[in-house]
This record gives sequence, C-alpha cells and structure tokens, in this order.
Amino acid sequence: MRLEKFLTFFITIVLTMISLYYICFSFFGLNKNKKCLNLGLDLKGGISLILDISEKDLLQKFFENSKNPFFIEALSYADKNKKNNQNGDYLSFFINFLNRSKLNNSFKYYSDLFENENNIEEINSNFSSKELETFLRKKRESSIVSIKNILRSRMNQFGISQPNIQRIKNSNRISIEFSKIENIDRIKNILEKKAELRFFETYNLQEIFPYLKNMDILFQKNSEKSFIDLLNISKLQSINTNAIGLIHKKHKKMISEFLNSMEYKSTKIFQYNFLNVKFLWGKKNVINDDFFQLFAVKSDEKNMYSSLNGDIVNHVYKSFGPFNEIFVNIKMNREGTKKWKIFTEKNVGKNIAIVLDNLVYATPLVQSIIPNGISQISGNFSSKESDDLINVLNTGELPTSVSIIQSEIIGPSLGKDSIKKGVKSFLISLFFVFFWMIFYYSIPGLYSDIILIFNVIFIFGILISINSVLTFPGIAGIILTLAMSMDSNILIYEKIKENIKNKVSIFESVKDSYSFNGAFSSIIDGQITTFLCGIILLYFGTGPIKGFSITLIIGIIISIFTSTCLGKLFIEWHLKKYQKITFNKRIFVNFLDKIQNIKWNFLSKRKWAYIVSSILLISSIFSLIYQGLNLGLDFVGGRSYIIVFEKKMVPEKVSSILSNTFLENGIPSIPNVRAFGNQNKLKIITKYKIWEKNDKIDEEILKKIFSSLKNYFPTNFRFEDFKNIKKNKFLGVLSSEKVEPIIAEDMKEKSFLSITISIITIFLYIFLRFKKWQFGLGAVISLIHDSIIVLGFYSFFYKKFPILEIDQSFIAALLTIIGYSINDTVIIYDQIRKIYNKKALFSTMRNTINTGIINSLSRTINTSLITLLVISIIFLFGGTTLKSFMLSLFIGISIGTYSSLFIAPSIVYDFCKKK
Repeated sequence: MRLEKFLTFFITIVLTMISLYYICFSFFGLNKNKKCLNLGLDLKGGISLILDISEKDLLQKFFENSKNPFFIEALSYADKNKKNNQNGDYLSFFINFLNRSKLNNSFKYYSDLFENENNIEEINSNFSSKELETFLRKKRESSIVSIKNILRSRMNQFGISQPNIQRIKNSNRISIEFSKIENIDRIKNILEKKAELRFFETYNLQEIFPYLKNMDILFQKNSEKSFIDLLNISKLQSINTNAIGLIHKKHKKMISEFLNSMEYKSTKIFQYNFLNVKFLWGKKNVINDDFFQLFAVKSDEKNMYSSLNGDIVNHVYKSFGPFNEIFVNIKMNREGTKKWKIFTEKNVGKNIAIVLDNLVYATPLVQSIIPNGISQISGNFSSKESDDLINVLNTGELPTSVSIIQSEIIGPSLGKDSIKKGVKSFLISLFFVFFWMIFYYSIPGLYSDIILIFNVIFIFGILISINSVLTFPGIAGIILTLAMSMDSNILIYEKIKENIKNKVSIFESVKDSYSFNGAFSSIIDGQITTFLCGIILLYFGTGPIKGFSITLIIGIIISIFTSTCLGKLFIEWHLKKYQKITFNKRIFVNFLDKIQNIKWNFLSKRKWAYIVSSILLISSIFSLIYQGLNLGLDFVGGRSYIIVFEKKMVPEKVSSILSNTFLENGIPSIPNVRAFGNQNKLKIITKYKIWEKNDKIDEEILKKIFSSLKNYFPTNFRFEDFKNIKKNKFLGVLSSEKVEPIIAEDMKEKSFLSITISIITIFLYIFLRFKKWQFGLGAVISLIHDSIIVLGFYSFFYKKFPILEIDQSFIAALLTIIGYSINDTVIIYDQIRKIYNKKALFSTMRNTINTGIINSLSRTINTSLITLLVISIIFLFGGTTLKSFMLSLFIGISIGTYSSLFIAPSIVYDFCKKK
C-alpha cells in the first residue's frame, strides 16, 4: 500500500514538473528544444504553397527521354506556347504539335517514340489523335494522384499534422496548406525533392586527371582562368574525400555552365574510355561552407552494373555507431540484393557514389562483397539531415520534378473571433463543471476538480513534449477524455455512496470503490474500448481522424491514472486527516438519489423504444437517400479567389456577408474566408454551384462578390477592374482557380475502414469481456443507431439550418459521439454483469438488466447532464463556426444516452431471454 502511494505521488510530481516546464516555456518561448504547443491550420493558420508539376519531365519519362527530333521539337513548341500563355495547357500544346506533324506527313521517325517499354502495350505509332490524347491525359492524371499521395506521406512522416492537399482542377498544380513551422526552407526542400536515388561507380583523381587536363585546354579558350586551378586539388587531402575537386562557391555557377555546355559535351578531343563520365556536385559544401565538392562518376547506359537505380531499395533506417555517429542503413529488395552483390563485388576496394537527385550524399568505400543486400553509409549527417534523407527515400520517388511557385501565410480557417469566443465559452463551461461537482459531491467533488486540472496540465504537457499539432478534432478528443475522466470520478463516488447506504464503513467503502469489484472494472472496460478504437483510428486514419486519435489515446491513459490512482490518494489522505467524507444532502441531490431507488422497468418500455428508434432510423435513411447531405468544401472542393481590398478586412464578417449572397434554392452557401498574406488580402473559397460546369458561373460568382463587398473598394472602382487578373495588382482579384476536395477518395476509404475495424474490435472485446455475444451485438447496433440518426438530423434539417454541413469538424464530432456512446453502454453492461454474477440463480434476466440500468442511472444522468450543459454553453457563447460542431455533439450525446439506456440493454435481453 505504501509503495502504491509512493509511486502515485512520485509519478504525479514528475509528470507535473515536466508538463509545467513544457507549458510555461512554450507560452514564453524560452524552450531551448524549441518545443511548443503547435496549433493547426484551423486554430492558428499557417503556410499556403502552390506546387507546379513539371509536365515536360512527365512527358520525357513517358517516352523514356527519347532523342527523337520531333519529340524534342514538340517539347520546345509546348515550352514556347506555355511561356506566352501561362493559363494554357502544356499537354494540349504538345499534342497539337504532334497532330499537326502527323497531318503534314513529317511523322516517319515516330515509331521509336511510341513503341518503347512504357507504352508499347497501350499505344503505338498507328494511334489516332483521340487515342493519343486519352493515353497521355490518363498517364498525367495517375502521375498527379501519385504525387499527391507521396507528398502527403512525406509531410506525415515529418510530423506535419493534417496538411490540406488539393489539386487545382484541370491543371498541373497542387495547393498545400499546413500549420506554421519554424524551418520553412527545410519543408520546401522536402516537398521539391524528387528523391531519384542512384548508385554509381566513381573515378578517383588519379584516374580522371588526364581527362581534366584536356578539359582545362577547352576551358581556357573561353576563360582566363585555369580549370585545374579552380579544382583546388591541394585542399582535397585535408577533408578526406573521394571528390576530384573543391570549387569555391563564387566559381560554382561558372563551372556548372561549362559542364552543362553543348560545346563541352560534343567535343572529340577526349579519350574513348572517358566518354561516359558524369560530373556531380556534393550535397554539402565544406571548409567553412565556402567550397563545394565535385565528383566524377561512371554513367554507362550500356553497362547495367556501372550504376543502379533506387528502385532496388526496400527500406531505409537509421542507426548509431559507438561514438554516437549517425549511420543510414539501406536494405535492398530481392532483385536488388542480387544486383548489389555483383555491384559491390566489382568495386571491392573502390568508392561508390550514393546519389539523390543528382547530388552526391556519400562515397563509401566497398571493403568486401555484400551478399545480403544491407549496406550502411556515413556522411557526417546531422540528426535532421539523416531523418530527412530516410523519410524522403522511404516515401518514394516523385514521378517528376515539382517546384514551389507561390508561398503565403494564411489565417486560421475557424476565424480568430470564433476561436476567442470558443476559448471563453470553454473556460465558462469548465467553471460550471467545477461548481457542479462541488455542489453535488461536496469535498470529493473538490478533489475531482483538482484531478481535472491535473488532467489538463498532463495532456497539454505531453502534447507539447512530443511536438504534436493541436487541431480542432484534437480538441474534440480532449473534451471526450475530460468527460470520461469526470465520469470515472462520478462512478467511484456513486459506488462509495452506495456502500455507505449499505452500512459499510467509510474506510471499507473507499477501498471497495477503488477495487476491481467496485467501480474500477467499469472504468477500465469503458475506457479500454475507447482506447482500442483510438489505436485503430491512429493506425488506419488520416487527417482529422488521426488528430482526434492522438489526443484521445493520451487523454485516456492520463484519465485512468488520475481518476483511479491520484483520486484514491486524495480521498485516502482526506480520510486519514478528517476520519470521514460527507456528500451533499441538498434537495436536488436527494431527488437524483431517489430516482435511482425507484424500481423502474426499462425493459417494459423497449417496444416503445424500438418504435421511436425505427421511426427515427427510417426517417433518417429516407432523408439520406432522397435529400442527401450538405457536403462542405472538404468533400466537394470549390472555387478559390484571392482578393486584395483597400483596407484590413475581418474574415468572419466577409463570410457572413457572402453567405447571404450565395443562395442556392434559398439555402445560404457559407464560404471559407481567411486572411492571406497581408491583412487586406483574403482567400475566399466557395462551393456555390460547384456541380455546374458552365463557364458563366465564375463571372456570376465574381459579380456577387463585387456587389456584396463594393463598399470596401473605392467608389470609382469598376467591376471590370475588379475581375481582370494582372501582375502587381493593388486591388481586386489576384487569382482565380478551382480546387479539388481536401478529403479525397482514398481518405474516405481509409476513414470508413478505420471506423469499421473499430466497431468490429468493440464487438470482439465486449464479447470476450462479458462472455456473451449479445452484449457486443447490442453495443454495435447502438453505435450504428446513434450515427445514422445524427446523419439523418443533418440531412433532414440542413435546408433550414445551413450550418449543418458535413466537413472535417463533423467527422471529429461523430467520432466523439461514438466514443462517448460506447463508454456509456459498457458502464451499464458492467453493472448488469455484476448483478448477474451475484444473483444468477435467484433473479430473472429481466430483473438483472433492469437493476443494472437503475444502479447506473444516477451516474448516467449526472454525466450526461454535465456534458450537455457544457456543450450548450459553448454552443451559445462560442463563435459561429463552432455551432455546427456543438450541435452535432448535443444531438449525438442525447441520442447516445437514450440508446445506452433503452436500445443496447433491450437487444441483449431480446437475444438472451429464450435461454
């Protein structure tokens, strides 16, 4: 017992100190490790980037870098036209040239262009114009989808939580928004890196020196400097490298231009055995960052073992040497293992070059043949450099190069005003919870409030320490775990009160209530089912689901510790000092206690419950089929406009004005409006008439925006000036584009999969824990029942209340409802099981289930009442953007409480009663 108290005290002190350290230093910005509470896009805003995908690179890849003169000419034609018309389609220009060439019979050299390894099964030189266009567009679309997935995977691996990745419709551009981070240049480098990995044989300085002398002759023809002198060969020994030269940074551009020049490449003065030399720069500059390493590698396309492609790599991971130096380990696949053995056998005693995106990362010495396909490289990597290299390689190579063409700071999607109101309403509701617990439970209620404070400190401390990003779905997870923590305390206090009524001494009552036979089993069963869901959602989920699951998992672990261990420590300390614990005996408290003493017959009302639920379910399904849902921008995409105003604008106010302008069938369409860069610049995204493909819709939307907001422009500012897009524009529309949904099809599939697996896991856990499959069935049907009715409510009423929109925050709300409902149901099940185990021989199943529901009734009313009142306060006093989220929680938790009392136990009874 003493050891248990000591461990609880010790863990609490350590956790408190660590958490307060991170919280304090996060708010004051003094943390040397730069760990702070990172807020997501929806709460703080972040960075908006637009990436341009090189269609020229894609075409070169499709046609295997063909040297066909017509292909090269077609690319040049597309380049020229794209430069003159930035809004034109590069692929269309390319296809037009090919079609024109075919028509005037200049097509005799095209057979090798199409009949290559990549294309021969899909298309050949006898293609029609339509077939060619279909083929190339299909190839381009699949490549862009692949690029989106790789970029999302890279950002997830680098710890960037819930980035918004959207394709700008019918274009080769991708929009990425992510929460603001310190090292933006590092992120840009990660996104732009193509990750083309290759392994080359190398030339050493002695081998290549005769070749360098010949290069020097050519170099001095066009320059007064000596190529050999610029290599600074004398400095090579000081840095122990396999480079053939060290080029000062001021001469790097000159050397690069020379090495890339056609004059150098076409010269015939060099020896035959050096025709396949390739010069590459090193990744890191050396000697006070002033010099760049230059390497010479063998690039013989006819010799398959002079270089190897990165597709032979299966996995890359990090390890540490005896002096804490960092190694990057490369594991080959089965085919790669065979090639790697031959490659290393050929180069024993020589250096090989590991090249990523034409930069040499390391030139390790091959000391022996490597038969198992596992190699280890060292390149004096820093921790971040090794992490970047490993993560980029593990996420795979981009099909083409990408470049960032726009970068801006954006405001929070929820709006600053809504966030401020949300924080205030949350603090008000927290104060109400504190007051209620003291009012209802007196001194034990005070301890539960202290425990709740510790919960908040620990959760935020841990989130900061792991550099997690807190988003709106994450806040939903915190609210759920705080409710579950409070619920755990209520379960324990109700058990203590029950024991006192049964004439058990106060000391024994407390001891029993904190035991597995008391309230502990109910707490564990309720929280473990939710915890397992959190693990599954974390593993399979993406976007808002992952953000929700992280805070849920942390919150559940913390709440179990604080409510059972820390709570017990407080109560036992109080007993030791005062020898008693008193609970309030006010009229309202006694009224709730008396409710529990009434012999309610819940199961006798189950047919009425089935009728009510059937009506709600049929209405919901009917509405979902025939009326559908009001899908938000996250699901359908929209039209995006960046607009400059004369003065600073408030995004929430602009959104409210435009909502009354964008009316479809009398229903307001609420746009997403946020700050974009400067304070007088806004990004407006609307789904107004998104399903219509009429080109006149853009004109209509711009007219509506201009007429609604013309008071914010000069009086003489015309609509034509407003809509025309020009460079360096000071007022009006800067850009206009269509964006695809943030929640893509693959994210929907993963979300559905994660929720389905969670429900199956809940069924299996309850079946194993309660020894009857009927309990699992009742819980699962109850969850599906709650989810369909909430969706049905949103479907049925969205025309009357436009805020009922399905977006990322609704997903978070639905997950919260599922978590709350299963916790509620399992606690009632636990009461039924205890009565069943004690009175199985003397009580009918009907009486057992009814008694179990009644015994948990005070706790159910108390927890639900507190939770619903908290939600109501935030709904009333929070910002407009929080209302939809809070309304869905209110409906879901109300329905969840009802189903836990009337539906889940009734299903158990109906499937068990014959036995």
